[in-house]
Amino acid sequence: MHDMAEFGMLPTGDVAHVYTLATGCATARIGDFGATLLGLDVPDARGNLADVVLGFAGLDGYAGENGACYGATVGPVANRTAGGQIEVAGTTYQLARNEHGTNNLHSDLDHGLHKRLWSLESLETTPEGTERLTLSCELAPLELGLPGNRRFLATYELSEPSTLTLTYLVETDAPTFVNVTNHTYLNLSGHASGLVDAQVVRADATRFVPVGDALIPTGELAPVAGTPFDFTEPHALGERVEADCDQIRYARGYDHCLCIDGYEPGAAPRHALTATDPASGRVLDVLVTDPGAQLYTGNWLGDRDAKDGADYSPRAGFAVEPEFYPDCAHHEAWPQPVCDPEHPFVSTIVYRFSTEG
Repeated sequence: MHDMAEFGMLPTGDVAHVYTLATGCATARIGDFGATLLGLDVPDARGNLADVVLGFAGLDGYAGENGACYGATVGPVANRTAGGQIEVAGTTYQLARNEHGTNNLHSDLDHGLHKRLWSLESLETTPEGTERLTLSCELAPLELGLPGNRRFLATYELSEPSTLTLTYLVETDAPTFVNVTNHTYLNLSGHASGLVDAQVVRADATRFVPVGDALIPTGELAPVAGTPFDFTEPHALGERVEADCDQIRYARGYDHCLCIDGYEPGAAPRHALTATDPASGRVLDVLVTDPGAQLYTGNWLGDRDAKDGADYSPRAGFAVEPEFYPDCAHHEAWPQPVCDPEHPFVSTIVYRFSTEG
């Protein structure tokens, strides 16, 4: 089952919509403003539904500052880029220096993909019973700083049992740079349930991307062994989030890219991370196609009277953002996000929910 309803009016006079995808087990709500995941209702171990996605009550929250980028499609270049400079085909392009007046964060926090009204391409039920929504957004050459007429497609698919798959496809008429991600924050107890410190994570990552005090990668891909970033065995998110460690201090918690094992260009989504909530029995498996996934514990959250009147404090949710490694444009030995007329950019993330206990 699927549905479309008005979500509100933007200052431009354009009307934003919310699309609801529902199966027997789960319901997802997606906004065309920012191709944003607004909510996701999934059952706990007792069959009780709860919305596990943090967000705002209405369009105003998303169209306003939304510095946390709740649920948003972020790009064309997510995460941080040193100096805001990216070289494409021998030409250097300048992105906004919007962090500390020096580096770039998420392309443009005021005009990026998460602040655009996307167009409806299709809303359908597949013969297999999957609910599918595809939205599109176009950027002109040099819009948001990079070359190419670019067309972004975001496809959300909700299928049984309680699986949400999000695929990004980017087409261009000239070589360009793309590193799109989704910035959904999750709390497996329910979005308004307080801190995620007790939720347990295991990740298929034997290396991570260390950063300096400005959160720009140092250039090393370091072993996780012996660090707070070792989730090869399960650990509660709160167990080491305040560890006596420069990396943790720099970010005020976890805000680091995990190098997900087994990356191969063009391969099917592979398992990246399992998160378990002892309180509700909800289990989330995340699968990705990108080389890495940023684990962020919402260290700077502070939104009041958000969705359902909730107040979000630091660590009220965690994000798993699939990505090519941050600042990879300046590290040629790292995997590079190829996007040219013959090679579209494709990235898929799978959120697969289940229960235990």
